[in-house]
Amino acid sequence: MKGVTMKTIGIICEYNPFHNGHAHQLHTLASEYPDALRICIMSGSFVQRGEPALFSKFDRARWAILGGTDIVIELPTLYSLGSAQLFASGAIQLIKSLSIDMLSFGSETTDLNQLIHMAKRMDCESTQNELRNYLNEGMSYGTAFRKALSSEMLSTPNALLGLEYIRAGLKYHPTLEYIPIQRTSDHHNQNIDQELPSGTALRQLITTANSLDICSKLQDATPTPIIDDMNHKITSGHYVDYSGYHNMVHMLSRRITTNELERFVDFTEGIEHLWLKAAQQPTWEAAINQIKSKRYTYARLQRMGAYLTLGITKDLISVAMEEGPQYARLLAFNDRGRQWLRNEYDIPLIQKWAKAPTQLNNLGKSMHHIDTLATDIQALCFYNEAKRIGHTDYTYTPQYIK
Repeated sequence: MKGVTMKTIGIICEYNPFHNGHAHQLHTLASEYPDALRICIMSGSFVQRGEPALFSKFDRARWAILGGTDIVIELPTLYSLGSAQLFASGAIQLIKSLSIDMLSFGSETTDLNQLIHMAKRMDCESTQNELRNYLNEGMSYGTAFRKALSSEMLSTPNALLGLEYIRAGLKYHPTLEYIPIQRTSDHHNQNIDQELPSGTALRQLITTANSLDICSKLQDATPTPIIDDMNHKITSGHYVDYSGYHNMVHMLSRRITTNELERFVDFTEGIEHLWLKAAQQPTWEAAINQIKSKRYTYARLQRMGAYLTLGITKDLISVAMEEGPQYARLLAFNDRGRQWLRNEYDIPLIQKWAKAPTQLNNLGKSMHHIDTLATDIQALCFYNEAKRIGHTDYTYTPQYIK
């Protein structure tokens, strides 16, 4: 049976973890576009910060449905770990493959004409030349772009991401419509007491505060239907201990050679020598601090650590950038989302992980392998030993939440 044609709105997200700011966006969409289906394209087990997500993708997908979305599709790890440009191009190509009509994103400005104008300027020859010059001076990508476009509007990481979405949209999905939603909280603000706290503030709270403190603060920051579930995950130790993850990266960095390092993404300009030298520091934090520079920001070094841990090579990323996501992995859906699942798409919609490789080409199989590995490595980092089981991707069935 053919599915129904409903208007669809894509939301590219990490929900690391889900909070009131995310619910605000979904509720705004629900009231302004009541008939449209809300489809989240969510990072899986690793996020753009270059580390495992705080909670498993299965929990975060459930919270997304409870928080107001209809369908959650996983963005493959190859893209979810990428720099702004790779992250955006993977997500937008996935949105195109699923024939999603509109894209909503949080933005510092809702002036769409201004956003589109700036996104078009990003690929102008003059902008690209300036960008190259600033990069050669040792600036990071974000800072260099900000200067090349001479815009203060780009002062936050998310503003750049919004522009990268539109830039990728112009290239891969010209008919995509955009719904920028005014941002009310500062994405990287570490203050938990603001009206809509950021993911950064929540991660900080969960990883450092004592459990009583966490429970009372979560009440204010998290939508009601999710609070008890999230509290339960925290009290049962079903979330990531980042020191465990950093030890893993540290160990691999000591074990590897410069020749091997060169194969992985972002290891260029001889940084592999610095990397191995820094790996002799007593802690991973000290190692990162030794390598950090204007060009090699903390986030970029974190991503490089993840590329090393998951074995993501330059060759694989260049093919992935070219070809786009090879499948759409369904994580969760509700009644409204159910009919949409019957539609046919340009890429396979995957519900059973074990069967997936038979439907995939070589690039798809590599993506599948890395997604599995990312979940298995994240699991090894959970506080609670009983939760460190591998291959949970294979036993998982998409959650149908009535």
